[in-house]
Amino acid sequence: MPQAQARSVLPVVLLGCGGVGRHLLRHIVSCRPLHANQGVAIRVVGVADSSSLLVADDIRASGLDDALLSDLCAAKSAGSPLSSLLSRGHCQVFNKPEAMGKVIDAATMLGRTTGLVLVDCSATNDTVAVLTDAVNRGCCVVLANKKPLTCHYEDYEKLTSHFRQIRFESTVGAGLPVIASVTRIIASGDPISRIVGSLSGTLGYVMSELEDGKRFSEVVKTAKSLGYTEPSIKDILLT
Repeated sequence: MPQAQARSVLPVVLLGCGGVGRHLLRHIVSCRPLHANQGVAIRVVGVADSSSLLVADDIRASGLDDALLSDLCAAKSAGSPLSSLLSRGHCQVFNKPEAMGKVIDAATMLGRTTGLVLVDCSATNDTVAVLTDAVNRGCCVVLANKKPLTCHYEDYEKLTSHFRQIRFESTVGAGLPVIASVTRIIASGDPISRIVGSLSGTLGYVMSELEDGKRFSEVVKTAKSLGYTEPSIKDILLT
């Protein structure tokens, strides 16, 4: 039975293809049947790592195909650069600093027409400028990276000035809908007098293991191997 044509096509540029970014790409690919039933097609048009950007040849018409995305995940897991995928064709690679300029070009081209979503799965605050620029060009931003929200307050205000265009639920709460729940309570008119809890999934894991008598160094090492921590442990333990 042929699949129905998507009613909505959502172009996406992914910033960061470490553990979280690769998991997201695999999830997008594996959920294609679900998206089709919902009338939505998520079109990944570009993927950036810390040094370069892999982008589809014609982002208006097509994205990076699923086979290429799967190979990309395998290549990055093996420590290979994005440029190793150029032989697949129908894509281009740009190195920094040109790479971020190409992201802005995509934002300019698609932001106010088809729309474009920038998903930040990196672990750096170096993305603040490009995210802010993209929002100002009509794009939407989704953050798994919490660092842009901890930048200078002036930069934070600029980034969140179009609040309907930015979402950051997955930056806190170990995947629980903490921010959405609080937002809905406030929107309903109910006051919130106090919030108590450990909203860091990483610290929740660490403290639970310490309560069982395990050594701190052992617990932190295990948490990192399980993918519970930021790439730099200091970002969790010292903030």
